[in-house]
Amino acid sequence: MSFLQWNCRSLQNKKIWLHQPPFTTSEFWVFQETFLKADDSLSFPNKIFFRTHRHNRTGGGLLIGIPPNMSGHVIFENSNDPNLEMLAVEIQSHNVTFTIVNIYAPHGFDIHQVQNFFSTLKTQTFIFGDFNLHHPFWGGKHLRPKV
Repeated sequence: MSFLQWNCRSLQNKKIWLHQPPFTTSEFWVFQETFLKADDSLSFPNKIFFRTHRHNRTGGGLLIGIPPNMSGHVIFENSNDPNLEMLAVEIQSHNVTFTIVNIYAPHGFDIHQVQNFFSTLKTQTFIFGDFNLHHPFWGGKHLRPKV
């Protein structure tokens, strides 16, 4: 399996990139900050898309793209919290079931917000995201305060 994670910072003017490697060679797409609205169309011949949209402000938005020979369904979606967006899709392929979790945390990530959800997952899980971690452990110069 091949995954491509990308913080697009708006997908509208970058859709042409999706027709070039590494996008064309990756089975799964996991994008943050798509800036897409609910009525924005997005189609691609080799992907089935699952998306969230920011309802209360511009920016944000998550996307998970899977191959058309697999089936998937959303098991969790949260896009109304200004400090955390999350999209989880359970995917079935032949006799294999797994979950992709996509997270965007614009002001840092507090694991306690999603810890209960993670504990309910019964399948192999891949977690991707833009966590905006600014901690000395990750090479930052200071701790970023939680908002």
